[in-house]
Amino acid sequence: MLEVRAARHGDAPALDALGAAPEAGVFVLEKNGAVIGALTLRAGEIFGCAVAPEWRGRGYGTFLLRRALRAAGPGPVCTQTPPGNAAMEALLRRCGFRPQEQALPAAGEEPARAREAGAAAGPLSLPQKWVRGAPDGDGENALVVAHAFLRTHVRPGAFALDATAGNGHDTLFLCRLVGAAGRVLAFDVQPQAVENTNARLRENGCGQVGRAVLDSHANLAAYAAPGSVDAAVFNLGYLPGGDHGVFTKPGVSVPAMRTALELLRPGGVMTVCVYYGGPQGMAEKDAVLAFLTGLPPEGYRVSVRDFSGRPGCPPIPVCIEKRAW
Repeated sequence: MLEVRAARHGDAPALDALGAAPEAGVFVLEKNGAVIGALTLRAGEIFGCAVAPEWRGRGYGTFLLRRALRAAGPGPVCTQTPPGNAAMEALLRRCGFRPQEQALPAAGEEPARAREAGAAAGPLSLPQKWVRGAPDGDGENALVVAHAFLRTHVRPGAFALDATAGNGHDTLFLCRLVGAAGRVLAFDVQPQAVENTNARLRENGCGQVGRAVLDSHANLAAYAAPGSVDAAVFNLGYLPGGDHGVFTKPGVSVPAMRTALELLRPGGVMTVCVYYGGPQGMAEKDAVLAFLTGLPPEGYRVSVRDFSGRPGCPPIPVCIEKRAW
Protein backbone atom coordinates (compact mmCIF):
# COMPACT_ATOMS: atom_id res chain seq x y z
CA MET A 1 0.00 0.00 0.00
CA LEU A 2 1.11 3.55 -0.76
CA GLU A 3 0.30 6.37 1.63
CA VAL A 4 1.31 10.03 1.84
CA ARG A 5 0.99 11.45 5.37
CA ALA A 6 2.49 13.99 7.73
CA ALA A 7 5.85 13.03 9.21
CA ARG A 8 6.01 11.58 12.73
CA HIS A 9 8.88 11.46 15.23
CA GLY A 10 9.26 7.73 14.62
CA ASP A 11 10.17 8.50 11.00
CA ALA A 12 13.38 10.30 12.02
CA PRO A 13 15.92 7.63 10.91
CA ALA A 14 14.37 7.21 7.46
CA LEU A 15 13.92 10.96 7.04
CA ASP A 16 17.53 11.61 7.99
CA ALA A 17 18.64 9.37 5.11
CA LEU A 18 16.46 11.47 2.81
CA GLY A 19 17.79 14.79 4.09
CA ALA A 20 14.64 15.71 6.01
CA ALA A 21 13.38 15.77 9.59
CA PRO A 22 10.06 14.97 11.33
CA GLU A 23 8.80 18.55 11.58
CA ALA A 24 5.85 20.63 10.47
CA GLY A 25 5.30 20.74 6.72
CA VAL A 26 7.08 17.45 6.00
CA PHE A 27 5.15 14.80 4.08
CA VAL A 28 6.37 11.22 3.86
CA LEU A 29 5.66 8.57 1.25
CA GLU A 30 5.16 5.22 2.96
CA LYS A 31 5.19 1.95 1.02
CA ASN A 32 4.18 -1.19 2.87
CA GLY A 33 5.12 0.39 6.20
CA ALA A 34 8.51 1.77 5.11
CA VAL A 35 9.23 5.45 4.43
CA ILE A 36 10.67 5.72 0.91
CA GLY A 37 10.20 9.43 0.17
CA ALA A 38 9.88 12.84 1.79
CA LEU A 39 8.77 16.31 0.73
CA THR A 40 8.90 19.58 2.67
CA LEU A 41 6.15 22.10 1.87
CA ARG A 42 5.71 25.19 4.05
CA ALA A 43 3.93 28.49 3.47
CA GLY A 44 3.48 27.80 -0.22
CA GLU A 45 7.08 26.81 -0.94
CA ILE A 46 8.66 23.40 -1.52
CA PHE A 47 12.08 23.13 0.10
CA GLY A 48 12.95 19.56 -0.82
CA CYS A 49 11.61 16.39 -2.43
CA ALA A 50 13.49 13.11 -2.26
CA VAL A 51 12.85 9.43 -2.97
CA ALA A 52 15.13 6.62 -1.78
CA PRO A 53 17.57 5.68 -4.59
CA GLU A 54 16.27 2.14 -4.99
CA TRP A 55 12.74 3.44 -5.67
CA ARG A 56 13.53 6.19 -8.16
CA GLY A 57 12.31 6.19 -11.74
CA ARG A 58 8.99 4.51 -10.91
CA GLY A 59 6.68 7.48 -10.47
CA TYR A 60 6.90 7.71 -6.68
CA GLY A 61 8.15 11.30 -6.79
CA THR A 62 5.17 12.36 -8.90
CA PHE A 63 2.78 10.51 -6.60
CA LEU A 64 4.27 12.16 -3.49
CA LEU A 65 4.27 15.66 -4.96
CA ARG A 66 0.71 15.46 -6.24
CA ARG A 67 -0.63 14.19 -2.92
CA ALA A 68 1.25 16.86 -0.97
CA LEU A 69 -0.09 19.58 -3.29
CA ARG A 70 -3.61 18.23 -2.84
CA ALA A 71 -3.22 18.34 0.94
CA ALA A 72 -1.84 21.88 0.77
CA GLY A 73 -4.94 23.20 -0.97
CA PRO A 74 -5.51 25.37 -4.04
CA GLY A 75 -3.11 28.26 -3.38
CA PRO A 76 0.03 29.00 -5.43
CA VAL A 77 3.19 27.01 -4.67
CA CYS A 78 6.78 27.80 -5.67
CA THR A 79 10.16 26.09 -5.50
CA GLN A 80 13.68 26.22 -6.96
CA THR A 81 15.82 23.68 -8.77
CA PRO A 82 19.59 23.76 -9.21
CA PRO A 83 20.84 24.26 -12.77
CA GLY A 84 20.70 21.15 -14.94
CA ASN A 85 18.42 19.04 -12.72
CA ALA A 86 16.41 17.65 -15.64
CA ALA A 87 14.66 14.95 -13.60
CA MET A 88 13.30 17.42 -11.06
CA GLU A 89 12.28 19.85 -13.80
CA ALA A 90 10.33 17.09 -15.57
CA LEU A 91 8.63 16.17 -12.29
CA LEU A 92 7.57 19.77 -11.69
CA ARG A 93 6.19 20.14 -15.22
CA ARG A 94 4.14 16.96 -14.80
CA CYS A 95 2.57 18.48 -11.70
CA GLY A 96 1.63 21.78 -13.32
CA PHE A 97 4.62 23.98 -12.43
CA ARG A 98 6.09 26.41 -14.93
CA PRO A 99 9.50 28.13 -14.93
CA GLN A 100 9.48 31.71 -13.76
CA GLU A 101 11.41 34.36 -15.62
CA GLN A 102 14.13 35.95 -13.52
CA ALA A 103 16.68 38.63 -14.21
CA LEU A 104 20.40 37.98 -13.92
CA PRO A 105 22.18 40.10 -11.31
CA ALA A 106 24.19 43.07 -12.49
CA ALA A 107 27.94 42.65 -12.88
CA GLY A 108 29.63 42.39 -9.51
CA GLU A 109 26.41 41.43 -7.72
CA GLU A 110 26.74 37.65 -7.91
CA PRO A 111 25.17 35.71 -5.05
CA ALA A 112 27.55 35.15 -2.16
CA ARG A 113 27.38 31.37 -2.52
CA ALA A 114 28.58 31.64 -6.13
CA ARG A 115 31.55 33.82 -5.09
CA GLU A 116 32.39 31.48 -2.23
CA ALA A 117 32.37 28.52 -4.63
CA GLY A 118 34.97 30.26 -6.75
CA ALA A 119 32.73 30.38 -9.82
CA ALA A 120 34.70 30.81 -13.02
CA ALA A 121 34.16 33.85 -15.20
CA GLY A 122 31.32 33.43 -17.69
CA PRO A 123 27.54 33.08 -17.61
CA LEU A 124 26.21 32.75 -14.08
CA SER A 125 24.04 29.68 -13.38
CA LEU A 126 21.25 30.55 -10.97
CA PRO A 127 18.70 28.21 -9.43
CA GLN A 128 15.59 28.07 -11.60
CA LYS A 129 12.43 29.31 -9.93
CA TRP A 130 9.18 27.43 -10.56
CA VAL A 131 5.61 28.37 -9.72
CA ARG A 132 2.33 26.55 -9.73
CA GLY A 133 -0.66 28.88 -9.67
CA ALA A 134 -4.04 28.39 -8.11
CA PRO A 135 -6.34 26.20 -10.22
CA ASP A 136 -8.57 27.89 -12.78
CA GLY A 137 -12.15 28.73 -11.91
CA ASP A 138 -13.43 26.77 -8.94
CA GLY A 139 -10.52 24.34 -8.82
CA GLU A 140 -11.79 21.90 -11.43
CA ASN A 141 -9.54 19.21 -12.84
CA ALA A 142 -10.12 15.94 -14.66
CA LEU A 143 -10.87 13.98 -11.48
CA VAL A 144 -13.26 16.63 -10.14
CA VAL A 145 -15.15 16.72 -13.45
CA ALA A 146 -15.40 12.92 -13.71
CA HIS A 147 -16.50 12.45 -10.10
CA ALA A 148 -19.11 15.20 -10.31
CA PHE A 149 -20.57 13.54 -13.41
CA LEU A 150 -20.66 10.13 -11.72
CA ARG A 151 -22.30 11.54 -8.58
CA THR A 152 -25.08 12.91 -10.74
CA HIS A 153 -25.81 9.62 -12.53
CA VAL A 154 -24.85 6.69 -10.27
CA ARG A 155 -27.51 5.64 -7.77
CA PRO A 156 -27.48 3.28 -4.75
CA GLY A 157 -27.81 -0.33 -5.86
CA ALA A 158 -26.00 0.26 -9.16
CA PHE A 159 -23.49 -2.08 -10.83
CA ALA A 160 -20.26 -0.31 -11.81
CA LEU A 161 -17.00 -1.31 -13.50
CA ASP A 162 -13.61 0.25 -12.78
CA ALA A 163 -11.64 -0.79 -15.86
CA THR A 164 -8.31 0.48 -14.48
CA ALA A 165 -8.13 -0.19 -10.74
CA GLY A 166 -4.72 1.38 -10.10
CA ASN A 167 -4.46 1.99 -6.36
CA GLY A 168 -8.22 1.72 -5.86
CA HIS A 169 -9.24 5.34 -5.36
CA ASP A 170 -11.93 5.31 -8.05
CA THR A 171 -13.03 1.82 -7.04
CA LEU A 172 -13.64 3.06 -3.50
CA PHE A 173 -15.41 6.16 -4.82
CA LEU A 174 -17.75 3.95 -6.88
CA CYS A 175 -18.40 1.66 -3.90
CA ARG A 176 -19.52 4.63 -1.84
CA LEU A 177 -21.85 5.76 -4.63
CA VAL A 178 -23.53 2.38 -5.15
CA GLY A 179 -23.78 1.62 -1.42
CA ALA A 180 -24.29 -1.70 0.32
CA ALA A 181 -26.92 -2.80 -2.19
CA GLY A 182 -24.65 -2.17 -5.18
CA ARG A 183 -21.67 -3.91 -6.71
CA VAL A 184 -18.35 -2.73 -8.13
CA LEU A 185 -15.89 -4.83 -10.10
CA ALA A 186 -12.39 -3.49 -10.82
CA PHE A 187 -9.72 -4.78 -13.21
CA ASP A 188 -5.96 -4.49 -13.44
CA VAL A 189 -3.15 -6.52 -15.00
CA GLN A 190 -0.68 -5.75 -12.19
CA PRO A 191 -0.85 -7.84 -9.00
CA GLN A 192 0.30 -4.83 -6.95
CA ALA A 193 -2.68 -2.80 -8.18
CA VAL A 194 -5.16 -5.57 -7.39
CA GLU A 195 -3.67 -6.04 -3.93
CA ASN A 196 -3.68 -2.29 -3.22
CA THR A 197 -7.27 -1.90 -4.38
CA ASN A 198 -8.67 -4.82 -2.39
CA ALA A 199 -6.79 -3.68 0.72
CA ARG A 200 -8.18 -0.16 0.33
CA LEU A 201 -11.73 -1.50 0.01
CA ARG A 202 -11.36 -3.67 3.12
CA GLU A 203 -9.87 -0.85 5.17
CA ASN A 204 -12.79 1.40 4.27
CA GLY A 205 -15.54 -1.13 4.94
CA CYS A 206 -16.32 -1.73 1.26
CA GLY A 207 -14.90 -5.23 0.88
CA GLN A 208 -18.39 -6.69 0.50
CA VAL A 209 -19.39 -4.15 -2.15
CA GLY A 210 -16.41 -4.15 -4.49
CA ARG A 211 -13.42 -6.25 -5.44
CA ALA A 212 -10.55 -6.11 -7.90
CA VAL A 213 -9.62 -9.00 -10.17
CA LEU A 214 -6.31 -9.71 -11.89
CA ASP A 215 -7.45 -9.40 -15.49
CA SER A 216 -7.30 -7.01 -18.41
CA HIS A 217 -10.14 -4.68 -19.27
CA ALA A 218 -9.93 -6.35 -22.66
CA ASN A 219 -12.04 -9.09 -21.04
CA LEU A 220 -14.87 -6.97 -19.63
CA ALA A 221 -17.47 -8.91 -21.59
CA ALA A 222 -16.65 -12.05 -19.59
CA TYR A 223 -17.87 -10.38 -16.39
CA ALA A 224 -21.08 -8.59 -17.37
CA ALA A 225 -23.96 -9.00 -19.78
CA PRO A 226 -24.81 -6.36 -22.39
CA GLY A 227 -27.11 -3.71 -20.94
CA SER A 228 -26.41 -4.69 -17.31
CA VAL A 229 -23.86 -2.04 -16.27
CA ASP A 230 -24.80 1.35 -14.83
CA ALA A 231 -21.36 2.99 -14.92
CA ALA A 232 -17.84 2.33 -16.19
CA VAL A 233 -14.63 4.21 -15.39
CA PHE A 234 -11.30 4.33 -17.25
CA ASN A 235 -8.14 6.12 -16.08
CA LEU A 236 -5.53 5.78 -18.79
CA GLY A 237 -1.78 5.78 -18.22
CA TYR A 238 0.34 3.82 -15.75
CA LEU A 239 -0.04 2.79 -12.13
CA PRO A 240 1.18 5.60 -9.81
CA GLY A 241 4.20 4.20 -8.03
CA GLY A 242 4.23 1.15 -10.30
CA ASP A 243 6.20 -0.04 -13.31
CA HIS A 244 6.16 2.69 -15.97
CA GLY A 245 6.80 -0.01 -18.56
CA VAL A 246 3.23 -1.21 -17.97
CA PHE A 247 0.76 1.32 -19.29
CA THR A 248 -2.54 1.33 -21.12
CA LYS A 249 -2.33 1.16 -24.91
CA PRO A 250 -4.86 2.29 -27.52
CA GLY A 251 -4.89 -1.13 -29.18
CA VAL A 252 -6.42 -2.50 -25.97
CA SER A 253 -8.08 0.50 -24.33
CA VAL A 254 -10.18 1.59 -27.33
CA PRO A 255 -11.72 -1.88 -27.93
CA ALA A 256 -12.30 -2.14 -24.15
CA MET A 257 -14.21 1.16 -24.21
CA ARG A 258 -16.27 -0.08 -27.12
CA THR A 259 -17.12 -3.19 -25.09
CA ALA A 260 -17.93 -1.12 -21.99
CA LEU A 261 -20.37 0.99 -23.99
CA GLU A 262 -22.11 -2.19 -25.17
CA LEU A 263 -22.35 -3.37 -21.56
CA LEU A 264 -23.95 -0.11 -20.39
CA ARG A 265 -27.70 -0.03 -19.96
CA PRO A 266 -29.61 2.75 -21.73
CA GLY A 267 -29.00 5.81 -19.58
CA GLY A 268 -25.75 4.34 -18.24
CA VAL A 269 -22.57 6.43 -18.10
CA MET A 270 -18.84 6.12 -18.65
CA THR A 271 -15.96 8.42 -17.72
CA VAL A 272 -12.48 8.37 -19.24
CA CYS A 273 -9.57 10.37 -17.82
CA VAL A 274 -6.75 10.55 -20.35
CA TYR A 275 -3.30 10.95 -18.77
CA TYR A 276 -0.91 11.53 -21.66
CA GLY A 277 2.50 12.57 -20.35
CA GLY A 278 5.13 10.73 -22.43
CA PRO A 279 5.29 9.56 -26.06
CA GLN A 280 3.03 6.52 -25.64
CA GLY A 281 0.47 8.68 -23.82
CA MET A 282 0.17 11.12 -26.72
CA ALA A 283 -0.60 8.30 -29.15
CA GLU A 284 -3.24 6.89 -26.82
CA LYS A 285 -4.76 10.35 -26.26
CA ASP A 286 -5.21 10.90 -29.99
CA ALA A 287 -6.73 7.45 -30.56
CA VAL A 288 -9.07 7.60 -27.57
CA LEU A 289 -10.36 11.10 -28.30
CA ALA A 290 -10.90 10.22 -31.96
CA PHE A 291 -12.96 7.19 -30.93
CA LEU A 292 -15.02 8.89 -28.23
CA THR A 293 -15.75 12.10 -30.12
CA GLY A 294 -16.69 9.99 -33.14
CA LEU A 295 -19.48 8.12 -31.32
CA PRO A 296 -22.85 8.55 -33.06
CA PRO A 297 -24.74 11.45 -31.44
CA GLU A 298 -28.03 9.60 -31.75
CA GLY A 299 -26.65 6.94 -29.40
CA TYR A 300 -24.39 8.84 -27.02
CA ARG A 301 -23.94 12.22 -25.43
CA VAL A 302 -20.21 12.97 -25.18
CA SER A 303 -18.60 15.84 -23.25
CA VAL A 304 -14.85 16.60 -23.40
CA ARG A 305 -13.39 19.13 -20.95
CA ASP A 306 -10.25 20.85 -22.23
CA PHE A 307 -7.68 22.10 -19.70
CA SER A 308 -5.03 22.79 -22.36
CA GLY A 309 -4.56 26.36 -21.12
CA ARG A 310 -2.83 24.99 -18.03
CA PRO A 311 0.88 24.16 -17.89
CA GLY A 312 2.21 20.66 -18.41
CA CYS A 313 -0.01 17.89 -19.75
CA PRO A 314 -3.27 18.30 -17.80
CA PRO A 315 -5.42 15.13 -17.93
CA ILE A 316 -8.48 15.28 -20.16
CA PRO A 317 -11.83 14.10 -18.76
CA VAL A 318 -14.43 12.66 -21.13
CA CYS A 319 -17.96 11.98 -19.87
CA ILE A 320 -20.31 9.78 -21.91
CA GLU A 321 -23.99 9.07 -21.40
CA LYS A 322 -25.66 6.28 -23.34
CA ARG A 323 -28.93 7.68 -24.59
CA ALA A 324 -32.12 6.08 -23.30
CA TRP A 325 -34.35 7.88 -25.78
